[in-house]
Amino acid sequence: MKQLQRQILSQILTHNAEAIIVADARSPDFPVIYANPAYERLSGYSGDELMGQCLPLLNSIGLDQHEIEELKAALSCGESYAAAVVDSRKDGSSWVSQVRIEPLYAPRGVIRFFMLSQTNLPADQCASSSGEVGVLQREIRRAREKLAAMNRLEPATGVLRYDYFLELVRRDFGMARRDGRLVAVALFDVIDLDIYCQTFGTRATDSCLRMIAVQVNGALRRSEDLCARADEHSIIALTHGEEIDEVRTLVSRITANVRRLGLHNPRGRHGRYVEIQVGIAGGIPDGNFTPTVAIAQAREDIMSREPVRKAPLKMNA
Repeated sequence: MKQLQRQILSQILTHNAEAIIVADARSPDFPVIYANPAYERLSGYSGDELMGQCLPLLNSIGLDQHEIEELKAALSCGESYAAAVVDSRKDGSSWVSQVRIEPLYAPRGVIRFFMLSQTNLPADQCASSSGEVGVLQREIRRAREKLAAMNRLEPATGVLRYDYFLELVRRDFGMARRDGRLVAVALFDVIDLDIYCQTFGTRATDSCLRMIAVQVNGALRRSEDLCARADEHSIIALTHGEEIDEVRTLVSRITANVRRLGLHNPRGRHGRYVEIQVGIAGGIPDGNFTPTVAIAQAREDIMSREPVRKAPLKMNA
């Protein structure tokens, strides 16, 4: 019965008019392990040429760097992805298609493959000349930029994107300076997260950061307080109207809550469970206490503590 099912599935993929690629989800480059004849006809590449190459959409001329990062984030989180893409065939000609990527699960619920399906849009839905294709490509990008601007959350953790966080921080520092109110920046750095990632992989690492972000975000007391993912191993928060000792108390509670999560890191250099170290900087904004200064001071506060990181945090305010 299983053999019959495999034969039928093979025929379905072979005769399907929709272009289909299957990629290995376990490798960071998502190498192609199967391409059906419809994809070969549409792209001009043979199955042998595609086999073992990274997922073609990651090198598409129809996606800019920001869009490629969004695609990578979706793949890393095991999420679906859909887009209209201006792509290039092997012979250099352009074509417009509707692309969809879906995760395929193994019996135990682990994502084993990604399936990319690609449908060539008919002539009455897209321009055929190269000049018109260029216009269409720019319009698609503008639409995506607007959608990205509406989506202020970092997909892996569910908290604010860092660039949007900085925008809000600059606004709040300006208002706090005008009103003479206290603000504080707290930077939560996950100890040995690089080892955790080597042990458990990118998805588990994103899940780990997500759980820590939940603890940070959930502990913030005021609706105007902010929480964001600062970089690949850090969460950052902005609090309003609290003395530095109050912020330290808040940070201690968050640190204890993270410890209680019991996230196992068996190969950690500084312990067998995930923990965080925190840097704090606070005060009333003025010419000497700006967002850039506050973040730098919080970073220095972390660097002065043990365990000391081997490399500085990469944060550009």
